[in-house]
Amino acid sequence: MFPSIRRNTAPVPSLSRRRFLTVAGIAAASVPILAACGSPAGGSSGSFGQPDVDPPGEFAGRTNVVFWSGWAGTNGEVLAALIRRFNESQNDIYVEIQQFQGYDGLTEKLSAGLQARQIPDLAIFSDVSWNKFFLSGHLEPMDGYFTDTWNADTYHDRLFQEGVVRGEAFWVPFGRSTPLFYYNKEIFADAGLPDRAPETWDEFREWGNRITGRDYRGNKLMMRAYTGADDWYMQGLLWNFGGSISDGLDVTVDSAASIAAAEFDRACVNDDRIGYLAQEMNTDFTNGLVATVCNSTGSLTGLTKGAEAAGFELGAGFLPVAQDTGVPTGGAGLGILKHADPDRKAAAAKVIEFLASDDAAAEWAVGTGYLPATKGATTSPIVTSRIAENPNYGLAVEQLDRARQPDAVRRYVSSTILEMRTVIQKLYTENADPAAALAAAAAVIRRDTEDIRNQYEELVA
Repeated sequence: MFPSIRRNTAPVPSLSRRRFLTVAGIAAASVPILAACGSPAGGSSGSFGQPDVDPPGEFAGRTNVVFWSGWAGTNGEVLAALIRRFNESQNDIYVEIQQFQGYDGLTEKLSAGLQARQIPDLAIFSDVSWNKFFLSGHLEPMDGYFTDTWNADTYHDRLFQEGVVRGEAFWVPFGRSTPLFYYNKEIFADAGLPDRAPETWDEFREWGNRITGRDYRGNKLMMRAYTGADDWYMQGLLWNFGGSISDGLDVTVDSAASIAAAEFDRACVNDDRIGYLAQEMNTDFTNGLVATVCNSTGSLTGLTKGAEAAGFELGAGFLPVAQDTGVPTGGAGLGILKHADPDRKAAAAKVIEFLASDDAAAEWAVGTGYLPATKGATTSPIVTSRIAENPNYGLAVEQLDRARQPDAVRRYVSSTILEMRTVIQKLYTENADPAAALAAAAAVIRRDTEDIRNQYEELVA
């Protein structure tokens, strides 16, 4: 999952604003494509083709399912092993994983595929991409494929309901996560700090000023490495301070409470100088350049391996709080493409059913660190024994009681993510005034919200 560990003597330079916007712009790239593509006349699936599949000889003659994924590294290896097992477990279906560059790269490719009328049968959709494909009519309702042993009751209730619109499931949980606070136990001990995550953001700031500047393995430490693409973390920080991005489709990101949250991060980076914008925050963390990072539960396995290779113990805890808790759910789920061939859609549902089986769901959770999304996985011997060996794996499940789904405009208005990432970049690298940065973002998001309001009210609200 992560680049090989390398020894640095200084923090990686910040991303340039031009390079950052080029990368972040991928998140919004699907908007015109989706709008232009639409659904085929009469809802026919026949005009949509399947990408090329090359099954090995032993799997020839089966129904071929193309599965698009954005996972590489550890997560990609675990998924590939599960799909190999599925292919070997029966004689009717062959699944080929076709991999793209992260959630954004997959979303961009899928949008292009819809325009070219060549689509996979099954795909990974992030928590903020499936909604947009749903609005544009490209996701298959799954209820008709459920069985007595695989259905809504299979999944964690809260996570399952996040993929339900007006009583129908369009997206089921797989690779779901919340952010966790990760820390280097050796650094905390050397600084005389407790062996735990800070409970509040004020405590985080205080500890950051104690740690920053200390020597550690030949490096001058800083408290935290930030990433300019983490609007997900920023969503939670806004909630921490009583703010939000929106209330329904009413944009609130420029409220006084949201400005206070943004000001906190600006001050940590530019006034206290206890953090910086990193190109690879996980690599900087495992290299011993920083004491902490905030990242997905899906990074747990990779960070654990990186810490072990570097010779320190990884600590993890709940996100700090301010006035309120602020933990957004995130990660990904599985969706079937509505305009795929009917036989392949039915086969894709069988793949999802397999991945929701107790053993497969449990192995996915312990192999990656993602939440065990099914009830059977949560109580399985594989998961419970892993938590007993490494309690960090239980944190995500415990923290889920604090978590909630991101605000509606982040999920349905494509420009929201780009605008929030732009705000983050301005705060960290330009020391921008939070009120001005958030006001500029709010203006764009409000404008674009009107473009989908009628669809949202017709199909969702």
